[in-house]
Amino acid sequence: MVVETLMKIKPNIPLAPLTTFGIGGNAKFFVEVSDVEELKEAVKFTKENKLPIFVLGGGSNILISDNGFDGLVVKMDIRGLNFSDIPAGWYIRVGAGEMWDNVVAQAVELNAGGIENLSLIPGTAGGAVYQNIGAYGSEIKDVLIFVQAYDISIDNIVRLSNEECDFEYRSSIFKKNKNLIVLEAELLLPKNYIPNLLYSDLQNQFNGRNPTITEIRQAVIEIRLSKIPYQQNIVPHFFQDDGHQPFMGNAGSFFKNPIIKISNFEFLISKYLDLKGKNVGNGLVKLSAGQLIEKCGFQGKRFGNVGVSAKHALILINYGGGTSKELAELENIIETAVKAEFGIELEKEVEKVAF
Repeated sequence: MVVETLMKIKPNIPLAPLTTFGIGGNAKFFVEVSDVEELKEAVKFTKENKLPIFVLGGGSNILISDNGFDGLVVKMDIRGLNFSDIPAGWYIRVGAGEMWDNVVAQAVELNAGGIENLSLIPGTAGGAVYQNIGAYGSEIKDVLIFVQAYDISIDNIVRLSNEECDFEYRSSIFKKNKNLIVLEAELLLPKNYIPNLLYSDLQNQFNGRNPTITEIRQAVIEIRLSKIPYQQNIVPHFFQDDGHQPFMGNAGSFFKNPIIKISNFEFLISKYLDLKGKNVGNGLVKLSAGQLIEKCGFQGKRFGNVGVSAKHALILINYGGGTSKELAELENIIETAVKAEFGIELEKEVEKVAF
């Protein structure tokens, strides 16, 4: 095996401490990259040694197998955050390794609106693009104009437009084509931006008045902390299920909110009068996966070392000592129960690695 290619490569590195779940085995090889040349060298190492590659950001939306990753894990640390005041608005260039909430915080300080609803979402900017993060009616695709990416298949940097990124609900081309590694995102926050207060959680905070961008960010932070409090002094952005309990790892929302036909929704609310649904157009309604799981009686339930948060049923937690096998089994139990009760198949938001 060729190991001289990149001297920073380390063997047999634990991955659990690098994830918010705190679960996972070791990486066969591990390296941090801070620029494109280091990334290219890392990719070259995997090709020469016929190894799979996995790019790790903030570790906030993944569940790594107890068996670890039998290849090279690349920790993305390409930084850089620049704001430019142009006639159309605030133009932002951000490196994939920058923490996403830091981008939001600096935008709000400049009174640049458009991403304040995405406050306190853990992880990196690269992960935000990869996942097409969203919250309270906003998604990163709403403000993204271009992405610089490294294409492993052609050993070259490509620049993809918003349309070419093929964004969908919690998905993008980067999630579908693992040859593409996000290096940098280019955003535009328009000066004629109108705050997005469509979600009831935010409307209830302001009682009809027009809040500032700073007030919206603070409200989003307060709402998120009420559901998923976490300790900021634990890196990277580990969540805590209860401030009075020992640390419990989680990855935020484990499942996506299902989208069904209006006709199916009308049938369901004839049986469950309080079922929440949001019309998303084209004859479709988005349900609350958390509410479905709660109605199946899982909220606050513990299964060995893992369980379902008492604060929000959409969050699966590791009480300490939990394994990926335990979480996968709990996932299956929940999916089976929701399918039996509502006829709805839940889809994971969390990405499983090396299962």
